[in-house]
Amino acid sequence: MKISNERVRVTAYFHEQGSVLKGDAEGFCDSFEVEVLLDSEEPEDEVGALVSMARRLCFTEKALTDSIPVTVSQTLNGVTTEI
Repeated sequence: MKISNERVRVTAYFHEQGSVLKGDAEGFCDSFEVEVLLDSEEPEDEVGALVSMARRLCFTEKALTDSIPVTVSQTLNGVTTEI
């Protein structure tokens, strides 16, 4: 499969609450957004299947998905779709 210009952009959202001085400060991860960007002349369904397989093999996404929302989109040749 010929793919070029592959990139992954991850945006994480965090917040803190409590007080350091009171000793009850905590940090929280609210969500992640993952965008897979690539260019290819391969059929869109084949590229989508490749991205889906990569997601199934991603240890980090598996660990996070049960804890917080993780949204993933794919941009193929400049066209973005949610996956």
